[in-house]
Order: sequence, then structure tokens, then C-alpha cells
Amino acid sequence: MLNPEVVTPIFYFGSGLSFLLVIQRLIPPKKRREDRIGALLFLSLGIILFAVANVVLEIDRTYPHAIFLLLTSFSAIGPLSLLYTHSLIYPNQTLYRDIRLHCLVPGLFLLGEIFFFGRPWDSIISDLGDFRNIRYKHFLSWGFFLTTALTTAYFGFRYRMLLTVISIPDLKSQIRFIFVLATITVFAMYSLVFGFMFGMDLLFRIGGLLVTTIVTMLFLAPSRYPDFFAPLTREVRKKKYEKSLLIGIDLNLLELRIQELMREDKLYRDPELTLHSLSEDLGIKPYQLTEFLNEHLQTGFHNYINGFRIDEAVKLLEEKPDQDILSICYFVGFNSKSSFNDAFRKVTGKTPSQLRQKKLEPSEKQKIHTSRSGLPLGKGIGGMVELGSEKISVKNRPVKAENR
Repeated sequence: MLNPEVVTPIFYFGSGLSFLLVIQRLIPPKKRREDRIGALLFLSLGIILFAVANVVLEIDRTYPHAIFLLLTSFSAIGPLSLLYTHSLIYPNQTLYRDIRLHCLVPGLFLLGEIFFFGRPWDSIISDLGDFRNIRYKHFLSWGFFLTTALTTAYFGFRYRMLLTVISIPDLKSQIRFIFVLATITVFAMYSLVFGFMFGMDLLFRIGGLLVTTIVTMLFLAPSRYPDFFAPLTREVRKKKYEKSLLIGIDLNLLELRIQELMREDKLYRDPELTLHSLSEDLGIKPYQLTEFLNEHLQTGFHNYINGFRIDEAVKLLEEKPDQDILSICYFVGFNSKSSFNDAFRKVTGKTPSQLRQKKLEPSEKQKIHTSRSGLPLGKGIGGMVELGSEKISVKNRPVKAENR
């Protein structure tokens, strides 16, 4: 019943659907964090299904690169599933350290695969042939066993995360769906790995069908229930508020104070500004400021600060069309042009040069104005940059704002 002629078209269909879902996640101009993580998750699932179909048809015996990135994709499923669930439940929490740690194992496997498949063609075919013959006794099998163990641990953490909100009556449908999906994913991983390692072709093919089922469910769920996870996010926020570290703090006053520091004192111009230093100015703890930004302003520290920097940069680009872009970059608080361009593009959708060009009339050409010293405006004057009536240091890095 589950012969290759029947199952492989299903696997290729699931793989193609996964790649389409990747494109769907990356199309929106404003991508949320869960969109980017979801795109990587679907990419991994697509690669796994494509490789599984090629293994069933034994294409890898002739074209070994037909299974390239299979192990990397296997190792990425656990971390990406956990991060995706975390992003749905806690959409505003930062993941900077987590991202680096979770990428470690898949990154090592990626380097290993690049080395393995970068060898001469005959050597790759020989090793993969031996792998098929002796299965779990081959050295390559340990990579898949390690990946299976790590994936199991990741899904254990995922179950634990879900248990924190499972008691909420209004979330039974959402939690049940995620539990079912997670359970199918774990069973599919075990079926694929142990089915291949111990020569159980039927179990291996069932694993591929389960992965296709997962992709299909994830494709259909948003269409049937577009706001499926919205109640989950709301209830988690409510639960977090009950344990909030901000109880007793006047949040309206805190918001006014932080706005005052940004708009009047121009604190964002300080390139050395950190979460810790800003929290000291506000008279609260860093973790309280993090919670305030995440839960009440719906943003993170860097996005919040960069928003003020980009706002001023846009005004300067419009009001001072002859001003050097690099001097504006340093003036508003960025340390480098690359970080300035990245943040600018993220907020406006354009680079600083593109925005300035759009504002200029086609017939209008830039003119170089000079300062009183006779030097071009925006150029170095003893390690200083002159911007209107203000000067800031760009020697090594700008100095802190005077009001700091």
C-alpha cells in the first residue's frame, strides 16, 4: 500500500507546499519575528520531505547531494519549534541570547555537511552506500541519534511552556492543537530516524507521511482560524500581569518620563546608551524597564531607541539635503553606517540615500555648502562634526549628549 510510487508524490507535494509557505511568510513588507522563525521552520520541513522522497527512490545513490542539508534540517526542527511557540505566546520578548544558543547545534551540523558533501563525488557515494548497508553501525548514524535526543528535549521544554497556560478554559482549542501538532512531530522524527536506521521501510514512510500531515495542518489552520492564537497571547499577557514586576509603579508617569528623556534630553543620541543606564535614569531596575517596554509599549529596547534616532535622521535628511549622511548617522546616536542603514531600512523601508533622493526634485542637484571655517559642512573639523549649531565628536565614537 505504501509503495514508493504512492508515497513519493505525497512527499514531494508536502515539500513544495513547505517552500510555498516559506515564500508566504517572507512576502509581507513588515515581517514579525514569528514570520521569520516560521519561514525557517517550513524551510527545514520542506528539505526533510524532499530528502525523504529521494531516499525512498534511492536517488541519493546516484546524486548524493539530493539529501544535502537533511541532518541540519533535522537538528533545526527542535529549536525552531520551541522559538516559534515562544514567539506566539510571548510576541514581544527579546530572544537575542536564545537565538545564538539555539543556532549552535544546527550550525555545527551545517559545517559538517558542507565538509562531507564538499569532498570528491565518489567518496560521498561510497560513504552513503556504506551508510545504507550497515545503517545504525555507521558513524553518520550518531548525528541523527543525537539530533533525535535534542529534539525530544526541545519538545519537552515546549510541553512545559504550554502547561503554564493549559488551565485557562478559553484556550483549550489552541493548546490542544499545539499539543497534537507537537506529538505528531516527535513521532514523525522517531519514525524517520529509527525506520531508516533499523531498515523498517514502512515506519520510515509513515514518518514522511506524518511530516506531510504537519505541513498541511499548518497550511490550513490560519485559513480556517485566522485569529487562532490571539486569545492565547491575550491570556498569557493577563497571567504575566498578575505576576508583574511593575506593580506599584505609576506607568503613565513612567511613560511620560521616558518620553521626556528622549524628546527633550535627546538621550538616544548617546551611542553608549544601554538598558542599564536608561533604567538608572528612570529610577527603576533593568528588568522592570524590559517588562514596561515589552508589555506596555509593545517593543524592545533597541527598537524603541532606534525609533527616535531614525525619526530625527529622517527630519535632518529632509531639512538639510546637503548634509553628509554619515555625519547624520553619528549625530543621532549610531556607531556605524551599517547599523544605521539596517535600522533605517527596517523603519522606513528605504535606505537614507533612497529617501533623500525621493525628496529631492529631479532637476535639483546637491550642492556642497561650507561652514564658517571654509571646510565642507559635515566633514571633520578637529575630530568634530558640525551639524547646524551643534557639534559632536566622531573621533572613535560620538560623545554622550550634554544632558546625560
